[in-house]
Amino acid sequence: MKRRNYGIDLLRIVAMYMIVLYHCLLLGGVITKATQIGIGSINYDISWLLDTLCYCAVNCYALISGYVGVKSKFKLQNIIKLWFQVLFYSVVLNIIIWVTIPNVPINKGLLIQMLMPISFERYWYFSAYFILFAFMPFLNLLLNKLDKSMATKLLITLILVCSFGETFIFRAKTFLSLQSGYSAPWLIILYLIGGYIKLYGWKFWKHDKTVYFSMAILSFAVFLLLGGEQSHGRVLINYPAPTMLFMGIALLNIFSKLSLNSRIIQGVKLFAPLTFGVYLIHIHPFVAEYLFKDRFADIALNSPVMFIGKIIIFSLCIYLVCSIIELVRAKLFKLLKLNVLADAIAAYIQRHFEKLI
Repeated sequence: MKRRNYGIDLLRIVAMYMIVLYHCLLLGGVITKATQIGIGSINYDISWLLDTLCYCAVNCYALISGYVGVKSKFKLQNIIKLWFQVLFYSVVLNIIIWVTIPNVPINKGLLIQMLMPISFERYWYFSAYFILFAFMPFLNLLLNKLDKSMATKLLITLILVCSFGETFIFRAKTFLSLQSGYSAPWLIILYLIGGYIKLYGWKFWKHDKTVYFSMAILSFAVFLLLGGEQSHGRVLINYPAPTMLFMGIALLNIFSKLSLNSRIIQGVKLFAPLTFGVYLIHIHPFVAEYLFKDRFADIALNSPVMFIGKIIIFSLCIYLVCSIIELVRAKLFKLLKLNVLADAIAAYIQRHFEKLI
């Protein structure tokens, strides 16, 4: 029986909190307000430094998928369960917003988008992950069949071409079609890297914490030197950028090696399964537009200490509220036996798929 790595589950929690904090800064209007106050002001610098520290969190999730998935059995029911979850929040949150907030538009197009969240990329990450999931058995076969030497060559090629190349050479979006990392190809690349780390470890550096913070500082320094967001300053604050890739790898290494006590493990067991729900709730298009947008802008008016304290606390509150909602959703699904339905649908699809071949 495989022993579960709760350090990886803890990373799921921490990475999702980083994503919430990042969205508070961006969607919440904090960065915009700090920019209006003055480029170069203390709170402007703090907001972008926090943005830089958190930006690699999405990369962490795809790396985790590869790290965990490379030795796992492919289960079609997993993606069906996630699809049920996505559809639930897409529909229910739309209805709640329509009922409770006046003058929110409702039309045939929005109804179709609500019922087809993957097709219309209501959640870009899940739409990309859906494609990644379909290729997981083949990616796992590739990684497990290659010897270490060939796997390492593949790893280095992926990093050089798809990270360094995408960032510094292939600037036109049509070259690699990675779309600044908002795409299935980039998640597939991260999956392969995460799988490699699970199989062979990461021998390219020893001090993960040093790498994480030095890459963040480098990215932030380049951002400032190039004149900020309006002057291509985000060249290293971009999902495929080597700095963000290495920060994600460093966090994966740090958390995969953690030894947690029983109390922390109990907390991780409770919160780790809720992380996807936290994402779906707080970044739902209507929630982001009507409940989230510019709500936290005035935080940027505080003193630096209060600014940092408030953004951390508000992000934590959002995370906890979303976790509670997701916990209720999970219990409802269990009561309705939707997980059983997902298993039955998966079995049906697999039977008929096997008949084709």
